[in-house]
Amino acid sequence: MTITFYYLSGSPFSWKVWLALERKQLAYDLRTLSADAGDLKRPEFTAINPRGKVPAIIDDNFALYESGAIVEYLEDKYPQSGKPLWPSEIRSRGLARRLAGEADSYVYPLVRKLVVELITPREESPDAAIIEEIKSMLAGEFMLLECSFVGPFAAGAEPSAADFALYPLAAIIGRIEARQPGYRVGVVVPEGIRLWMTRIEALPYFAKTTPPHWLQGG
Repeated sequence: MTITFYYLSGSPFSWKVWLALERKQLAYDLRTLSADAGDLKRPEFTAINPRGKVPAIIDDNFALYESGAIVEYLEDKYPQSGKPLWPSEIRSRGLARRLAGEADSYVYPLVRKLVVELITPREESPDAAIIEEIKSMLAGEFMLLECSFVGPFAAGAEPSAADFALYPLAAIIGRIEARQPGYRVGVVVPEGIRLWMTRIEALPYFAKTTPPHWLQGG
């Protein structure tokens, strides 16, 4: 049975699920949607997710949305497929779940604010004071997370859903830095996190999950 995976290029939550699907070595049919084209509001998609957001999956006629729920579902439904999304040791698993939650709850809202200020088209100029405040808060979050890492990956010797939750957010900061170098947002990512990112990028399935529009220069 092939999983239908609804995806938005550049969405960190979609990217998290894509990495999880690859690690679990699950067959999936990638459906790339366009927010600009109104795909998220079409009745055929809101029937799957009435909130009109990605990611979402359909597996054996079962529709599910919210990235955290999808990751848990994939692990529970397919425990023997591919490699696990969480460490087997209970404390390491608890740490991984905590780090994934911190990425979603604390890092994402700040990265989202930077995207709005520096990437999203709008009439007013970026607010330099707000950007500096966000940078300061993000630097603190990344330092806190870095201090919690316990191995080459976030929660040990193997990548987990914690890595998949955090990596896309760090990558988006790099993308903002490349497009708006004058604001130096990249300084918020410490060296230890940068080295960890290279280990994620070396995973054999990583390149397949790179947002398509990033590869196309969009």
